Amino acid sequence: MIRNYGHFLLAFAALLFQVFPGIFIYVAPGLSYAPGHSLVEARVWTVSIAGLAGLALAGLLLTSAASYRLLTRSRAVIAWPMVLFFCVPAWLLSVFYLHAVLVFLAWV
Repeated sequence: MIRNYGHFLLAFAALLFQVFPGIFIYVAPGLSYAPGHSLVEARVWTVSIAGLAGLALAGLLLTSAASYRLLTRSRAVIAWPMVLFFCVPAWLLSVFYLHAVLVFLAWV
């Protein structure tokens, strides 16, 4: 039964996935600068940029797959509102995180 509705859940999962880059941004400084840190300070930059870029690209991939499956496997009456309410915000957040990575790379 889940097989028939998997493309609807994928759109919801794509939007829910956008919580992880925010959590990563919140946790990453604590890995290096908190007392009892677990990450060497010289590697903070590499880990934070690579982690945020990976999460942003994974979000874009997940959102693109969700919108493709919605548009090809369901009726337009159902697909377009789901793309509008679930996939577009997830795309925008993923692009925002990727833009933040690129600005940070150009700035530093």
